[in-house]
Amino acid sequence: MHVFQRTGLALATAWAALFCPTSQAQTTVPGVVFIHGTGDQTVSSATTGYWTQSSIDTMRGGRPYLIVGYPGATCAGFSQCSWGPIVDQIVPWATANKITSLTLITHSNGSSPVRYMLGHTGAISAKGNSVSAVTSKISQVIFSAPDLTGTPLADKVTTSGSFLNIANSVVEFFGGGSYNNPAVLQQRQDNMRVYNSDGTFAGTRGATSVGGKPISVVRGSKVYANLFSSDAHCAGYLYSVGLKAAALLGWGSFNASTDGFIGSDSSGYFGNIIIDDERLNHHQSRRSCHNSGVIIGKKVLNTSIPAPSEQTWTPETNVQAAGLACNNYASGWALDYMKNYNVWKYGCSDAQARGTALEPDCLISYGKSAGYSIPSTASWNPFLNRAYYPSWTEVCPDSWHGDGICDACLVAKYGFDAAVGSTGADDCVMAPRGGSNFCGSLAWDDVYKRHDYSVVEALH
Repeated sequence: MHVFQRTGLALATAWAALFCPTSQAQTTVPGVVFIHGTGDQTVSSATTGYWTQSSIDTMRGGRPYLIVGYPGATCAGFSQCSWGPIVDQIVPWATANKITSLTLITHSNGSSPVRYMLGHTGAISAKGNSVSAVTSKISQVIFSAPDLTGTPLADKVTTSGSFLNIANSVVEFFGGGSYNNPAVLQQRQDNMRVYNSDGTFAGTRGATSVGGKPISVVRGSKVYANLFSSDAHCAGYLYSVGLKAAALLGWGSFNASTDGFIGSDSSGYFGNIIIDDERLNHHQSRRSCHNSGVIIGKKVLNTSIPAPSEQTWTPETNVQAAGLACNNYASGWALDYMKNYNVWKYGCSDAQARGTALEPDCLISYGKSAGYSIPSTASWNPFLNRAYYPSWTEVCPDSWHGDGICDACLVAKYGFDAAVGSTGADDCVMAPRGGSNFCGSLAWDDVYKRHDYSVVEALH
């Protein structure tokens, strides 16, 4: 009887050991670490000013997370003062929270210190932590808008020592305006060619993993030209304006599509591209715009996500471009406040929008007409026809940017009309309900019987 009891107890103990492991053995705690780009950020500023809490919560997939702050401007990505503080923040956090695996999410030049760490696992931080203490826990890396081969913008500002007239909102991506800081110099294309070839930064062209760690890439391939839609206003309209200007000047990339700051040739140097969205500019890629945060969150959890070619959504607005801001799509008589008599606004009817004739207000209201698209400075653009400006000494001068009038001709030239470097409302931002804004466009002057550039008040 006693033997049977002891035998039963032994079997029960063996069963428990095999099928009911201890809580310590069966617990796995995956965590997420967010690493910002160029800029000297504290944990607080990186959280509230760089990523924002709502974006962080969208991307982390419900997992424990760490926001890293480090001198991302005054230290190049390969310097110990860059990757070292990242390691020194991750190691104690992972230990305290019993984190067993890590997903690293970086933005912009935040990819550089991570690439250094992946290629130098034996490096030691200033506080004595080994890089391997972090890399051994990495399960995947998600690079958002990574600068993997450099950007012409870094070439431009470090050569000329100035940022010319690009909007102040873009200067932030260089650490706030100190153009010749180490991180910006590191991002010069000639320097990145050296760092990519001599082993400073790990990762080779076309690879989908580095050091055995899978690499995913989130990137935008254009700066959305419809600056009057919620697409462009996501995360801040002025960022879209500045990045659009940089893209138009070719400063995001000389020979490839761009998010306004990083060219697709740089962001796509290696890694598995999981988002390749024409609407996602450089700033928006850190703010979860256009469903990017949701997809990143799914990737964090290793759940299924659609291929980039299948990531399509209904446009966020039905009426595009200046049609939304200035009602240029509507035909009818309107008071030209500069002449104080009525003129006939062309507008853009459904028939005109579908027609084969080039209609000026269709070009502005919907971004395209008769096969042509904004922006363009081509001679066929009716807004650049001198004959349409009998009352003006210049045809659509750039001095009209930021003059308080939403000028349709500037939208046709550049895709936007805004005061460069402005921190206030731009000319073509839609007024609130019950408000109004002034809009300049081509119209028929019935007094002088001619086409002319007229300014009318659009009510909202």
